[in-house]
Amino acid sequence: MKSTPERLDQTLSFIASFYDKCKVGCEGFEGYRKSADLVKFIQCAGELKTLRFIDRRRTVFMDLGCADGRVNVLMSYFVKKSIGIEIDPDILGEYQSHAAELDLLLKENQLAAPLGNVFLFAGNSLENETFRRIRISTGVNFKDVDIFYTYITLHDVFAEKIVAEAKNGALYLVYGFSKILPRYEGLKILLADVASQGIAILYEKTG
Repeated sequence: MKSTPERLDQTLSFIASFYDKCKVGCEGFEGYRKSADLVKFIQCAGELKTLRFIDRRRTVFMDLGCADGRVNVLMSYFVKKSIGIEIDPDILGEYQSHAAELDLLLKENQLAAPLGNVFLFAGNSLENETFRRIRISTGVNFKDVDIFYTYITLHDVFAEKIVAEAKNGALYLVYGFSKILPRYEGLKILLADVASQGIAILYEKTG
């Protein structure tokens, strides 16, 4: 199967359409959780790739509240490792059934399945124990992560952790804002409106 930009676009659009049919929001013990609009997120990821903020050969991506892992699945086509953390095991539990069904459908439509670079963990994104397990399983330390992501939830608390513990130059993609641009001490805005979607902001840790 030849890998071309057109084929990648077809694959990503197929994945977005598949997840649109799945339950987007879920009520778990942490309350109602909502996932990103994948059609818009594809455009955001594409711009990050075009501007060379992410690279398929080297970038480590981490979703700090990954829900059923749908953003991780999409990002797996753009990065070397796509890591997700979800505090609610019931919501995270949806990943396996969705991923199995999606894999079959991609094969039936002769589209490229994710390359086994998605790693999801149940846990708290603010606790060291979670990152200890990630390090043991993937070899990735917190300081190895190139780009962090969250969908609004705890965006300010995650920003504090990134400023305190991430490497200089680490990126932070915050999804879910349209007109308000949050400011975080220690992070500068690189893109105020990623891909002109009115939905995501990209920050960089400045040291």
